[in-house]
Amino acid sequence: MEKEQKSGGVHAGHRARMRERFLKVGGNGFADHELLELLLFQAIPRKDTNSLAHRLIEEFGSLSGVLEADIDLLCRVEGVSLQVAVSLKTVGEVACRYAAEKFDPEKKKTVFDSPEKIVTFLASRYLSVPVERVYLLLFDNGMHMIDCYHVCDGSIVGAGTSVRRMAERAYKKGAANAILAHNHPGGMPFPSQDDIRVTRRLHQALEILEISLLEHYIFADHAYAPILNRCVGIHDEGLSYSGEAAVASSANEWIKKKL
Repeated sequence: MEKEQKSGGVHAGHRARMRERFLKVGGNGFADHELLELLLFQAIPRKDTNSLAHRLIEEFGSLSGVLEADIDLLCRVEGVSLQVAVSLKTVGEVACRYAAEKFDPEKKKTVFDSPEKIVTFLASRYLSVPVERVYLLLFDNGMHMIDCYHVCDGSIVGAGTSVRRMAERAYKKGAANAILAHNHPGGMPFPSQDDIRVTRRLHQALEILEISLLEHYIFADHAYAPILNRCVGIHDEGLSYSGEAAVASSANEWIKKKL
């Protein structure tokens, strides 16, 4: 028992050092077997995983080979339980989906370089939505979409309390441009004072981070309205709109200037 406790203490200290090192240098500072060892910590709580990581890579030839191996083959390796095999296979599946999404040329080639493309994308998100819903779209410098962030359901006032959270997400995603959107179910696409206040606050927060808030769209039934120009004082015409055609014209004129 005493030997087991001492051994557990040694392993615990080793794991703590591995995690600390990962936090300092990231994955690039680790060899493949070390990354696999770190991953195995999650499935094997209190045993040495270093030797198992070496055995797995030796058996399947590489880290990718381990993550792509069938569960029954993984279980044939000494020290690999069904739980460990399922854990490794799950990580492999996640990695495959990540790569497919990250490098899918169909997704990468879409450039949201016009208000029509942006409005069409957003309008599809608001079809038959009976509640007020807030989205934040994030784009890189080439106007490829990085993220479609569902901020919250409910009043834009609720989103107002999340301006910091939206700004932090945009910064962490490496966004260069952003678009805010929400809907007025059963109403008209005219901004309230709360809409204006949230728009102004987000515009200012993103500006500090050198991220451009290109527009804030309000959707209602089959109409929409861009409100940013009027909210932050870029124009002084007030907040009245003369119909969907005028709104679309305003959006087109403003976004083309910004892009």
